[in-house]
Amino acid sequence: MRQPSMLCKMTMSQPRISLLMLFFIVVSPAAVLADESSQPAVQRLSIPHQVDTTYGIHNYIVEVLTRALALTEQEYGPFLLVGEQEAAVQSRQLRNLEEGVSDIIWMISDRDREQQSRAIPIPIIGGFYGYRVLLVREHDNRFLRSPKLPELRQLLYAQGADWPDTRILINNDFNVEMVTYKAGFRMLQRGFVDAYPRAVHEALFELTQPITDNLTIEPYTLMVYPNPLFFYVASWNTELADRLESGLKIMVRSGELQSRLESQAFYQTAYDVLAGRTIYKLHNPILSDTARVAVEQYLDFDEVLEYVSNSTVKKTPRKAFSQSSSGK
Repeated sequence: MRQPSMLCKMTMSQPRISLLMLFFIVVSPAAVLADESSQPAVQRLSIPHQVDTTYGIHNYIVEVLTRALALTEQEYGPFLLVGEQEAAVQSRQLRNLEEGVSDIIWMISDRDREQQSRAIPIPIIGGFYGYRVLLVREHDNRFLRSPKLPELRQLLYAQGADWPDTRILINNDFNVEMVTYKAGFRMLQRGFVDAYPRAVHEALFELTQPITDNLTIEPYTLMVYPNPLFFYVASWNTELADRLESGLKIMVRSGELQSRLESQAFYQTAYDVLAGRTIYKLHNPILSDTARVAVEQYLDFDEVLEYVSNSTVKKTPRKAFSQSSSGK
């Protein structure tokens, strides 16, 4: 997988670190080259530790974050990104943010989170998290044909207790068993649940891991709902919020954010999985007004997974979906 583009050579005075640790420190060029007597202080920014099963996604997001900060460096000064030593669940990440342990986190939008912390209202991975496929057991005969909506609502789905998707599915009359992330795979393998809804890019990566032995993607169904992934900062950190929003807007307007997303392997393979599926459009009851406006402003749902952009960059032709249906 690609590493964040702003990784720089360390100066001789800095300690030697292994290649495996390079991920945890992302330094801006100005931070490395600055004359301490004449340049502003380097802004040290703490970000979440990588989750093992989302390696590629994590690296892509750090790459976007690094670029957004670099584009605003002249106005706001040099920066240093430092990854935390341990992974944390989403509720803990939010507490870390407000307690000053973390400076920037990223997660799916919901109304409660945006009352607690400050969202940067620009989706950072297109509409990917709103396109959900079902992980199921191999050779489960119930999925040899396209299930109808009433049949889908009779199934039991694994979802994380603190995930926005859990409330979305329940609100749309689906049956949900709340579990931890890894327990969801085990419960599915053992037949305690019928399916595990995952964002398409998550499922594609997870199927390369031992944790998904004997699981596969159900071939017919696609659940779709607005579900943007935002950067978050502490509610009081106005300057950092303004900096990130400014950098991301530059990337969207120029077409760079779309180009970076399209260059990712998970993006390039997602269309093969998405094409030809029956779409069930679900209501998202926890989408904040801020997130709703951001989705309408920045994402083009006629061109699936595309950003709205003023750029003249030619987009890659994409396969169309063949069917659609309403989930309500």
